[in-house]
Amino acid sequence: MQVKDFKILLILAVLCATGIDIGCGINVNGPPAGAFLGRAGTYNYSPSAIQEGNLQQFWWCGAAQNPNLLSQTSDTIQYVEINLSTHQMSAPVTVLAETPGSWDSVYTCNPKVIRGSFANPLGDGQNYSYAMYYVGTASSLGIINSIGVAFSNDGVHWKKYPHPVISASTQTYYGVAQPVLYNSDKKAGIWLFYEDANGPPLSQHYKAVSTDGIHFTVAGKLTTNGLPELTSWGDMAYDSSAGYWYAAFNGPLRAQDSSGNWYTTFTGPSQNSESGNLGVTLYRIKATSLLTGATPWEMLKSFDTNLSGFESNFLAGLLKDQYGNVNIGPYPAIQLFPSISDPAPSWNASAEDDYDSSLSKYWNIGKIEWDPSQPSMALNRYVNKIAHEVTTGWIDPNAGFALESTLAHLYENPQQGANLAFYGCKNGNTDYFVSTDSTCGGQHYFGLDGYGYSQPQSGLVPLYSCYTGHDHFVSHDAECEGQGVGQLLGYAVP
Repeated sequence: MQVKDFKILLILAVLCATGIDIGCGINVNGPPAGAFLGRAGTYNYSPSAIQEGNLQQFWWCGAAQNPNLLSQTSDTIQYVEINLSTHQMSAPVTVLAETPGSWDSVYTCNPKVIRGSFANPLGDGQNYSYAMYYVGTASSLGIINSIGVAFSNDGVHWKKYPHPVISASTQTYYGVAQPVLYNSDKKAGIWLFYEDANGPPLSQHYKAVSTDGIHFTVAGKLTTNGLPELTSWGDMAYDSSAGYWYAAFNGPLRAQDSSGNWYTTFTGPSQNSESGNLGVTLYRIKATSLLTGATPWEMLKSFDTNLSGFESNFLAGLLKDQYGNVNIGPYPAIQLFPSISDPAPSWNASAEDDYDSSLSKYWNIGKIEWDPSQPSMALNRYVNKIAHEVTTGWIDPNAGFALESTLAHLYENPQQGANLAFYGCKNGNTDYFVSTDSTCGGQHYFGLDGYGYSQPQSGLVPLYSCYTGHDHFVSHDAECEGQGVGQLLGYAVP
């Protein structure tokens, strides 16, 4: 598992060097259709989002020309702002890039921004109100990554601290990555959470603390109690009202056996994974358990292909206030901005088309939300002239599907004895089916429909998987409405 995770990290690093430059990251036409943020024709991912009053500010990693070295097109940090009163969004602009000859001369990515009061951190006699922590390296292989910091007073014009604040201790592995920020005193008391991939295991997360935003001391390792084996996270934020930490973890990547494709890595042709993880899962944990694991992480909702339609959904940023709290905007709903592969493939796309749609040149940034007042999702049965699709999530609006019925309701997470997971799958180009097998029997896996029950209870309805020889559907009828004998999947709330 550690070797596979390391390959994934390296693949993503190499992908960060691809894409089509469109001129210093400026696109006056705004984000592509289907995306909340981004630029057409090149990759955009790993966002940071802050809201103060009616102003939202976003920073993310995207390909563009380096203003410091015009011959270099690589990772840069892009920026836009949105005025919520006027609903106006500024054009994307490059605000940070690699420094030639420095520790971050090849890649500069994965920004996270925090507000505070930073007294003369650069020794230039200036105080600053923004700090951006980002990942960089001088390795063309995308390994040996460290975390650095830059300071600003407007979020647009930045000055870098010349050295990493968290350094890689490896010459072989990825290094350190994915910084997450919290300002503990609204001044310069920064808590920096980050991934450590200096060596196996490659999915450890640490907390480091500082009083000046530059010099950090490691305070402990985050618990994994309640988490499956996860490759990475996109962000974490604190709920100052309820005392929880929320984190958006990446799900697994689709392997070749479900996408049916070959993928060429930097080491040569091999059977490997698609570009970008298939989903993001939102978790929370009590603040008192973050390091101790006294209580486990609680799974809240999966945002994956089944829900969004996009082949890749990964590295989501959480909407926060200026100090790293989620108590802003739609709270108590939690707003996330996942990296997505946009547009979604058509409902009858081949495995090759699904795979191609995940390529990094299609990466942009979406917008999703977890609403704690809506714990269940409708399991709907749709039909067009060719096939049925049963799902709690996305339906291709161009496929001609009509809603036949709402079969049941599934929970977003295990609760009240409902711990049987239902998954969305597809066999071939058009045969959609629902399964309780997390691998979809080796067929194309879309993601989680939700949770139901494995045993009958009063008030529940049965769900049977039915097959006509070319088309699957789900029914309450064990005789599949005259179409044969159904296979019992489980039970759910009507």
